[in-house]
Amino acid sequence: MYYLFITTILWSFSFSLIGNFIAVEMNSWTLAFLRSLVACIFFAPWINFKIPFDYVIKMIIIGALQIGIMYLLYLNSFNYASVQKILLFTITTPFYVFVISQLFKGEFKLTSISIIIISIIGGFIIRMTSFDIADLTALLLVQAANICFASGQVFYRRLKRYNKNNVNINTDFAFFFIGATFITLLGLIASPYNYSNPKTIEQWLLILWLGGGASGVGYYLWNYGSTKVKVETLATMNNLVIPLGLFVDIIFFSGNHDFQTLIIGTLIIISSIAASLKYTSN
Repeated sequence: MYYLFITTILWSFSFSLIGNFIAVEMNSWTLAFLRSLVACIFFAPWINFKIPFDYVIKMIIIGALQIGIMYLLYLNSFNYASVQKILLFTITTPFYVFVISQLFKGEFKLTSISIIIISIIGGFIIRMTSFDIADLTALLLVQAANICFASGQVFYRRLKRYNKNNVNINTDFAFFFIGATFITLLGLIASPYNYSNPKTIEQWLLILWLGGGASGVGYYLWNYGSTKVKVETLATMNNLVIPLGLFVDIIFFSGNHDFQTLIIGTLIIISSIAASLKYTSN
């Protein structure tokens, strides 16, 4: 669980950095490609073609889905809604993680569903706001991104639990980000926008942070941590980034928010995580 918490802290900075500095200067297709490419280069030294070919293909597909397609959808949503609203729209990720996991098992536990719903309610309380057509577009983009992100988590978790190859996790992510980079490159080529280089040193540094830190280290720790906890805990931990992301936006980027709803929602999310830990330990 510590891996998931550390990753959540890393990711809490990404929303505001993207929304306040990069999305307004660079098209989302370029950002998705560069972020994936930096992470791919980061893990390139661990590429190993001696492992089974079918395992390599599975890792590439998981990376293409969880990161590649997800990035194209998620980063594009910043063109339609604010950082705060994007954070709100991610509240359904725990539900998708749980449902997809249970589809594989062929069972649904009422207690587990209740824990997930509590987490979603906490996220909704944090950021209840007005809604327009641009918000609807962002909502649909983020929901599609959430499904891709949730699917990748579940697929990777199952692959590592039931595969006996004992492949090094660094090698996993070398192929993982090859898949992500390939998909985001195709997206950039097919998009109506041309590739655009970062214009300042600050933007290059942010790209390096988002690619090497938030993506490279972040997804490494998150997917590794996902294999160490029950699916209920994994699902609810997805929503902890909402209050942390808003705290970062308020403290470092002068974001406006109602502290009362933020505290209430945060406490509800934390209680759902605690409930998942207690329930899964029984």
